[in-house]
Amino acid sequence: MSTSFPSLFPGMLLDAASRYAEDHIAQQIQGDPVRELGWAATLVPEEAGGAGGTLSDLASIVEGLATHGLQLPVVETCAVVPLLLQAAGAGTARRWLEAVADGSMRIAPLVALSATPDHDAVTARHLDIGYELSGVVEGVDLTLPATHYLVPAQMDGDDALFLVDAERLGAPKARYRTMEGRMGADFVLERLALPEGACLARGDAVREARAKATDAALLLTAADTVAALATLIRQTVLHLKERRQFGVALASFQVLRHRVADMYVKYLGAKGLVIHCFHEYEQSAADLRRTLRLAKVSLAESARACAESAIQMHGGMGVSEEVLATRTAQRLIASEFRYGDRLLHAARLLAPHEPAPQVSLSNQTGSVR
Repeated sequence: MSTSFPSLFPGMLLDAASRYAEDHIAQQIQGDPVRELGWAATLVPEEAGGAGGTLSDLASIVEGLATHGLQLPVVETCAVVPLLLQAAGAGTARRWLEAVADGSMRIAPLVALSATPDHDAVTARHLDIGYELSGVVEGVDLTLPATHYLVPAQMDGDDALFLVDAERLGAPKARYRTMEGRMGADFVLERLALPEGACLARGDAVREARAKATDAALLLTAADTVAALATLIRQTVLHLKERRQFGVALASFQVLRHRVADMYVKYLGAKGLVIHCFHEYEQSAADLRRTLRLAKVSLAESARACAESAIQMHGGMGVSEEVLATRTAQRLIASEFRYGDRLLHAARLLAPHEPAPQVSLSNQTGSVR
């Protein structure tokens, strides 16, 4: 019983993330490793002090962390934030992107993990002096500390983006641990008053940036899913080889071998699908969002089936969070609900007309064209 799991995004970033995850998997997160390791600068353009990397570079980090089961909000901090910031004018965007790259500001998106960045949860009003925000945002990632939050909102039927100081935003209504081990929180904004300068941008630029951030979040979550699937199968095979029943290894039972083979076939299908999605992204495919929705539905079904099989084959150990396979199974099930669950995306696919975001995508993260 042997399987092969070549890396999706090999390279130095993958190796560094994998080593960090392996060294810190059993430790509580201290400080802000995402920014301390420079990963937040991955998608920031070079002219703003960043690395000028691609989404594939960021996917290498995501894969390395997922391989060893470490939970860090890389998608939110390193993809959603810089992509949303690009909605601001060139001068304004560069100022905040430089702060993201050098770590002088810790900016996080005020977006629910269960919703896409282009989902409207907050409404804004333009007052005589400043603005007023209202809304409920549930399931915001609070794993790492933040000094400021990016808040997408609807204002007078148009998209707007606000930068809010964490102290002004205040404490969340509730805090909790999510299924996969993140720290989540619910925020309730009740006529939150903001100064005039809090609005970074509005209009088409914000709409396009939100669409771009949504595509990136879906792509990176898909890469995380495939990496976690590979780890889950490896751990399951190892368990079956080591555990013995009736004097023989569990790996000798044909029915279990068939179940592992079925998991591996699902993994290969998921891997091919993610590779196709990244190819579509790099080619700026016109129907990219439809491809990502189809991938979300397919990956969610495969991941859940594999997670359930692995837990069953681990027996009593399959319900202990001390076991990596169990934590990986939780990660896979939780990923189904990240950035919209499969039912939401299936409904959008079946909708008669879904307006396509007018965004010129690129594997680079320069300004929207």
